[in-house]
Amino acid sequence: MGRKFKVWLDSGANAFSNYVQEIDIEDDLNITSEEWESLSDEEKDETMKDVAWERMEWGFEEIESE
Repeated sequence: MGRKFKVWLDSGANAFSNYVQEIDIEDDLNITSEEWESLSDEEKDETMKDVAWERMEWGFEEIESE
């Protein structure tokens, strides 16, 4: 077991829009503590953002203009 983090995503839409997940960076992300420490703050942000957004569904499609 490695370092654990709490990751959340809250759209603010309603009381049920807050998604919270606890992850272990070694077990869940295959990142050692040493590798984590070597990441820049931006890389850490992007890594955790990817975890938070895993459950989000989003997309776009082009629609025809009338």
